[in-house]
Amino acid sequence: MIKVNLSLLLFIFTSAIFAQSGSSSPYSGGGLGERNFSGTEANRHMGGLDVFTDSIHANLNNPASFGFLKLTTYSVGVNYTNNSLSSTTDSFKADTASLDYLAVSIPAGIFGFSFGILPYSSVGYKVRDLSGSDDFKISNRYEGSGGINQTYISIGIPVTKFFAVGASINYNFGKLFYRTGQFLTGIENGTFLSNQSSISGLSYLFSAQANIPIKKKYNFQGMFSFEPKAPLNSENNRVFYTQSINNQSVSDFIEVNLDAIGLDVTSVDISKTYKLGLGFGENKKWFLGLQRNLTKSATFNNDFFKRENIRYRDSKKWTIGGFYIPNYASFTSFWSRVVYRFGFRSEQMSLIVNNIPLTETGISFGVGLPLGGLSNANVGLEISQRGQKEFGLLKETLIALRIGLSLNDVWFIKRKFN
Repeated sequence: MIKVNLSLLLFIFTSAIFAQSGSSSPYSGGGLGERNFSGTEANRHMGGLDVFTDSIHANLNNPASFGFLKLTTYSVGVNYTNNSLSSTTDSFKADTASLDYLAVSIPAGIFGFSFGILPYSSVGYKVRDLSGSDDFKISNRYEGSGGINQTYISIGIPVTKFFAVGASINYNFGKLFYRTGQFLTGIENGTFLSNQSSISGLSYLFSAQANIPIKKKYNFQGMFSFEPKAPLNSENNRVFYTQSINNQSVSDFIEVNLDAIGLDVTSVDISKTYKLGLGFGENKKWFLGLQRNLTKSATFNNDFFKRENIRYRDSKKWTIGGFYIPNYASFTSFWSRVVYRFGFRSEQMSLIVNNIPLTETGISFGVGLPLGGLSNANVGLEISQRGQKEFGLLKETLIALRIGLSLNDVWFIKRKFN
């Protein structure tokens, strides 16, 4: 009971942390924001590979993996990200820090289950540009903030010794805020338009996982997951107002009657996603996996907040990654028991900005440091690039320090002696 109460206190305490934006990218203004969660830090250090599973680590993107879990696992992950943005004329940097996930995963005999909270997506940007002549300048401002969080509960059921199926139900909630403004030379007040959406609704994830031993020494793993299209409810608000250039006073506040035009309550979708992963390795020595993700985002639409320069296409991502352990049973060398992880990913993003399709590539690497018992700390870097400098776009180079803890305990074990 004490363990459960401590877990609940952690969830309550971190609610304020999840309210912070986990993005500093202008590209987060498209869709439902920049997708934040791509697995635990151990998965992220392998490029976001979801196909690998074992008995002591939680794989939050693959509910079937909980069918193989043997120890209760507390999982928490944080990141610090530096984003270097550059155009043909300018460059600047932005930093963010956020909590990636908080979860408890528990084996319960004939099944395993997990519950937790994580940031699904984030919006966070401020952009300014100047137009007009030398004598008559127009300053345009664009900004966005907020995001969508998920609370989830997952269950994994071992159908056989080597095969398991699983499912997750997620409650999505959060607010998305977008504001545009314009100031004219010599005029103290500017005009602003703000749009805010309160998002809520359920989504689901289903997966299957195979762990097949080969000659006792080796292991083949395969994973398939499916996330159906999920409509989310969006309660909307839109206002016009004027504000001084130093943000000290607001006047001429007008709230738009969205009910009259059918936009007070709308629907936005979490897009349908398929994932297929295959991997092969030597038990407690090395593993190499390949994964393909397909997100059917070409049909995404937001009737309330439309961006004229943004269109959508299906997102496709390839990931290759794995790990190496020199000698997991070494008693004399700490570094021989460390897990060395690596990954590479290449993604066709869902956004088309100014008629330019966006792509992203990234590499990652990290170490799993043994702690007491079977617990470990996972520390690593993720480096990625997306966008380009030409055609009015920005090129982003992101360097993220990711740290995760996987703390293990034993629950639900019957005593053999009194």
